[in-house]
Amino acid sequence: TQTMMQWTLLQVLLGLCAVSVQSAPIGCTLSVTSSSVSLSNGYVSLSFNLLHPQIDRLSGDFTGQGQYGASVLTGGKDPMNLGRTGIVLETDMIQTGQSVTSYASSLAPYSGMKVTVLNNSSALVSVLISDIADNAPQPFVLSNWTLTLSTNDRFFRMQTTSRSVRAFNCVGVRVSSYLGTLSTHGFFLRGVVQIMNAPNQYFASTDPVHRIYTLGGGIVQSGISADFNFTTAPAEVVLLNGNASNPFYRSGVQFVLVGSYPGPKDNWDSLGWSHASRAVPVSEGASWSTDGFVGVNDHDFPVLNIPQNTNLRPMDMMGFYLGIYASSSAALVSYILPSHISPTLATPNHAYSPLYNFYDPDTYLSVACLVYSGDTYLLNEARKLVELSGTGILSSGQIPHHYENDTPIYVAISGATQTGPNLFWSAAAMLYAHTSGNTTWLKEMLPTVEKAMDFVINLYDPNMKLIKAPGPLWIDVFKRANYTTDTNAFCVHVLTELAAVEALFGNQNKQQQYLQLASSISEGINAHLWRGDHYITQLNPDGTYKDFVDYDSNLLVTAFNIAPANRTTALLKRVDGGKCTHARATYVSEIFYDAANCYLNNTGDSAVTMGRIGWVDALTRKNINDLTMFNEVLYTPILKDLITYTWLYERYTCQGTMTHNNYYIEYPEYIVIVQREVLYGIQVRLDSVTVDPIENRPFRYITGDIDITYSPTEVRFVFPPVGFPRRLHVGQLLPSSPYKIISHDGIVVHTDEQGHVEVDSLWLDGEGGVHMMA
Repeated sequence: TQTMMQWTLLQVLLGLCAVSVQSAPIGCTLSVTSSSVSLSNGYVSLSFNLLHPQIDRLSGDFTGQGQYGASVLTGGKDPMNLGRTGIVLETDMIQTGQSVTSYASSLAPYSGMKVTVLNNSSALVSVLISDIADNAPQPFVLSNWTLTLSTNDRFFRMQTTSRSVRAFNCVGVRVSSYLGTLSTHGFFLRGVVQIMNAPNQYFASTDPVHRIYTLGGGIVQSGISADFNFTTAPAEVVLLNGNASNPFYRSGVQFVLVGSYPGPKDNWDSLGWSHASRAVPVSEGASWSTDGFVGVNDHDFPVLNIPQNTNLRPMDMMGFYLGIYASSSAALVSYILPSHISPTLATPNHAYSPLYNFYDPDTYLSVACLVYSGDTYLLNEARKLVELSGTGILSSGQIPHHYENDTPIYVAISGATQTGPNLFWSAAAMLYAHTSGNTTWLKEMLPTVEKAMDFVINLYDPNMKLIKAPGPLWIDVFKRANYTTDTNAFCVHVLTELAAVEALFGNQNKQQQYLQLASSISEGINAHLWRGDHYITQLNPDGTYKDFVDYDSNLLVTAFNIAPANRTTALLKRVDGGKCTHARATYVSEIFYDAANCYLNNTGDSAVTMGRIGWVDALTRKNINDLTMFNEVLYTPILKDLITYTWLYERYTCQGTMTHNNYYIEYPEYIVIVQREVLYGIQVRLDSVTVDPIENRPFRYITGDIDITYSPTEVRFVFPPVGFPRRLHVGQLLPSSPYKIISHDGIVVHTDEQGHVEVDSLWLDGEGGVHMMA
């Protein structure tokens, strides 16, 4: 049987450094000696050991300047004394009634092994290493490996052709990679699995695999990831993960060419290959082939899917890929629990297990991060996160607050009934549809979104023009109720979004209903909740009120343009004057929520910052074009923390130190979200597209099927097609200037005094997209 598979490995190292994009390629080099074959091109450096046949060194440089980091391969002590230190050919044999005997190509070279240089130029190097043997004295399998590296690539191509040279009975023949990194990630057809510090080291699966990668400082203080694109999926894949007691490796992956892992599948297991009791017969002449790409990098994120033509700042790129692949996607648990996500990684346990899919607003942030990734696999996972909570809606319209395994739960851990799950779930559904361009899905989901919003609308008091909330919006331990600023402010935003969706489908009456309600609530907020220089926590029906000078509530009002300009100025002066406001983005309140004002007397969130508050803080700074506050206070400090530590804690203290649960995904997701929505000012919707960066610095932003090239004098946009015209809004252009839309018959439009231009109805579909030039 011939198995064709494509696979890739990507290396990453932990750490923050100053980097720059390599403008001129170094060129490829190939070195062949009596002991090794080495290939490099500035981005990638690898070595094949001819004395212990295997790839035993694999390192990279994100900048392409040839300053390679440490090898990502294990370098640990092989407990079976087979000399395995990297990517190696293995065979396990068993005879009836006997124990398993293991063989590996790394033990010694076969006498017939040879090296043939296929190409050697600065543009491309390629070498064939033939007759690599699993057992040099008496081979069962011989393998030919072709290694090819092109200039400017962050990866090399690895093609293998293996064949059995005699009939034998085996437990398994594998191409195995033993790595020194902490966290193992597998993207399968049925879902995602991730773990680090696993007490049980093996996870075998016969489910079709989409992608595998590992990352995080371990034995070699480096990271690695592996990507798979299969022409025909391998029969089986075994993920590897270990803990500090394992001197050999911390992570890895085994591609099973023939045979099967002897222990249970679809869960982490401790047995290993040596516990097999049955063998699989292999006939002489059986063959297997692999073809894939191995890429390396010296930071903790995979690089294979980084577009070559992007020119974002390297630190921004690092934050983007770290947020998505080291945190957000890593928290998905959908292999075991379909359509579920945790707020933390498995290390080896999840901090909040068995609780998942918190829409207050954790899972909203996850959906946003996953859809902004541009990764079609993760876009699909985001859709399933929305759909699951939609299926849990009650007849009243209430959306589950979270899930306990497969059981929907409708109140917070604190016991509070929050408005957040309904509002953030509705927002997540619309955000997925806008970003994916999936109008069919949105039309089918719209009745459920309307029902979910009716749950909140039914709390509306027309006399006060305010929602009377049963509990807090998004900080579940805070006792907030009645006419609260937090719920009413975010409700205005979601109602406005829903009105736009109704207009898209021609539902004019509902559009006007939701717009009128949003306008009325805005009036109610400004009429009843303003006190001097800020909005209060809540107003009670008897006229009394509670006021902790909530930074989150006030920033929700300014983020969604509810406050008049003079109130925004006064409010921000009060918020920015707080002692702890910007210890990191952003603190909860000026006045401490004591035990009496917290559910279960839990003051754990009373003296901390939260990424969700940082999000509305960043949107506020975008509204008032405060680049300095955004860049120097809200964005860069957390970006540096993320690049330095890879994984972040749940919160920060007033002193700016991380606290609560480690490996929490909220802050990494915050970086991805504000980078898109604020730094680059990108909003892709079914009815409109906006590119309005907070800074007029040129960039090219490419994710999935979105390709945006921006400068103040010229812009080019390619967006996912939707089949109808959309409104186009571009900012940070030359003020009061004409621009010609070259892609659309040279139409001339004019910017306003602030450098903004808007075209009401423009066809944005098509390969060429939009090209506009001053």
